Amino acid sequence: MTTITVRQAGLADTDGVRAVGLAAWPPTYVPLTGPEYVEWALATWWSIEATERGIATGDVLVAEVGGRIVGMAGLGAKDGVPVLWKLYVLPGMQGAGVGSALMAAVFDRLRRRGDDRLRLEYLEGNERAAAFYRAHGFREIGRTTDPERPGVPEDVWMEVAL
Repeated sequence: MTTITVRQAGLADTDGVRAVGLAAWPPTYVPLTGPEYVEWALATWWSIEATERGIATGDVLVAEVGGRIVGMAGLGAKDGVPVLWKLYVLPGMQGAGVGSALMAAVFDRLRRRGDDRLRLEYLEGNERAAAFYRAHGFREIGRTTDPERPGVPEDVWMEVAL
């Protein structure tokens, strides 16, 4: 059995957090959006600066196996509601319980803060993500389209009560 440790990320974890995103994004999103969108997103949301900003907020968790970062979760808020903006696991570690360990830690953190719900979004067509989130109690609450992203599938918004 693999021992998974989840902890708050520090700035020293920037490279490890980025490595997860840089490895997980292309196989997940190129089939849904094409390579140009993925290249833009990696440069925008997974840059060193963007990753450091996220970690500095204190709302990034990392999952480690054997001292190596294998997954990450990034929280924020929209309209006063907590949002799980990122939850990614290295492709070779998917299905090993890393995502579930991160989700449990996110739920625990939010409950301790007194939050009563959590939202997230995923791109329509990402059936693996949809199934994972449904298995953790999330239900669809709406869909949005971003006119700035032509050709990119709808965002499917989900929420779970804590």
